Amino acid sequence: MQHPPKYEILLAEDNSLILKLELRSLKRLVKCPVKGFWQGGELIDHLKQTANSEHLKLIFLDLNMPRVNGWDVLDFLEDFEYKNSIYVIVLSASMYEPDQERALKYSRAIGYYDKFLDTQELSEILDQEVLKSSFNFEFKELEEGENTSCDQTLDFIS
Repeated sequence: MQHPPKYEILLAEDNSLILKLELRSLKRLVKCPVKGFWQGGELIDHLKQTANSEHLKLIFLDLNMPRVNGWDVLDFLEDFEYKNSIYVIVLSASMYEPDQERALKYSRAIGYYDKFLDTQELSEILDQEVLKSSFNFEFKELEEGENTSCDQTLDFIS
């Protein structure tokens, strides 16, 4: 009997198209639960309800969201009881150097990337040593000819 993964991937993004595209790409890549949230408050509520020391969570976190933004989520995680089971990939349309430096000072942030990621870029992020050693993701095989580039936006819309 195969046990379900003891981890999940969470994505907080207020842009509906980007959220749908990245959720779709992540679900194509890995065999684990993948969930999306429209804003940081929903993500924090989910973490409060589901986090524990044995269930790892990888969060792809947009910084600029209404009401509870990514900075608020990062602040919450600093004092969260189960923060050591959570890893954060910060996503932003801003490549403003001070934002990058500020974000990477948070203890759970392990990367800062442009929020417009294609499947190949997501795969490379998930293949980082720090994540491989903790999560041991089981990757799905992409079918031959399956689109992994930024052109997936056109496929998704049509």
